[in-house]
Amino acid sequence: MAARPRIRKRANWPANLHEPREGYYTFRDPRDGKVHVLGRIPLAQAIFEVHEANAAIVSAPRKLIDRIQNPGTETVRDLLAKMPKDGLKPTTLASLKTQDSRIAEALGDVRCNELTIKAVSDFIEEMKDAGKKRLAQMIRGRLYIVCRKGMALGWMPSNPVEVIEKFSVKVQRKRLTLETFNRILEKAPEVTPWLERAMLLALVSGQDRSTIANWKRTSVQEDFAVVRRSKTELDIAIPLDIRLDVIGLSLRDVIARCKSTGVVSKYLIHHVRTNGATKRGSPIALNAISAAFARARRLASIDEKGAPTFHEIRSLAKRLYMEQGNVDTKALLGHLSESASNTYANPRGVAPVKVAISGQ
Repeated sequence: MAARPRIRKRANWPANLHEPREGYYTFRDPRDGKVHVLGRIPLAQAIFEVHEANAAIVSAPRKLIDRIQNPGTETVRDLLAKMPKDGLKPTTLASLKTQDSRIAEALGDVRCNELTIKAVSDFIEEMKDAGKKRLAQMIRGRLYIVCRKGMALGWMPSNPVEVIEKFSVKVQRKRLTLETFNRILEKAPEVTPWLERAMLLALVSGQDRSTIANWKRTSVQEDFAVVRRSKTELDIAIPLDIRLDVIGLSLRDVIARCKSTGVVSKYLIHHVRTNGATKRGSPIALNAISAAFARARRLASIDEKGAPTFHEIRSLAKRLYMEQGNVDTKALLGHLSESASNTYANPRGVAPVKVAISGQ
């Protein structure tokens, strides 16, 4: 097979010089295939440095004894594989997997003991320049922990992320208003049969997407619905008579709607039809809730720039109940004071936090 023709602008480049992204250069060591980051430097400088490296490889091959005594061949990709995963929740694992894959793509082949401040800084700045500041912030935090692990393993002499300044990211997402909520709610039946019920349950209960998706029919105990927040593992007992006056519905009313589908299911929010691998009565996946809400939002012609997500229903619930004035919103949302936090540091086996409403 004929060799792939060289790109014209790279015709005079030295061997082993690569440009994975425009203006970002790397050197691939022909002896072991490892990639060394040059970063965003002038092309002339990159060519000069690679010429030097190629000459050094030819003139001074590494001795066998040096390779045995001082291997130092562990890469960032190897280090990522060493990061602990036990005890992490599925949503956390999914987020870390995305971050690690970005890190591996950019820096995975770099040897741990050769990872420089400049290489990390260039990687983070590139994301910021692309308008992905929140992702860049998360990647910086993840890389800091990864490199700290590298130091603990003896693979890295120092943490190159430590000197890279932290930065804040202004939240672009807009708050959800009751008017916007109602516009989206009106379009919900056009998207899927369960979305309207999920939105109302989230608004009246003040619970997050994960709690809504996992809310079981058996949660009702006497005059309370007892739910567990997956994020904190805190049990919350919400009175069935809690009522959001601006929409004229109580939790009891909404739960009755959820149970009136005629479908046998363990879950309040469930699929009402079998569709391929999705079975009738099965719970709704978290991503499906977000996607359905986004579709209804678009149908309602809500501006997509900074558009509110399903999670913003929780904030709206708190604000509406605070205006109403008769609900303990801190308990409802599972937000504990410092003293209460100590009491409920390990909520397993502890009585649920009861939500107080006037007259109860």
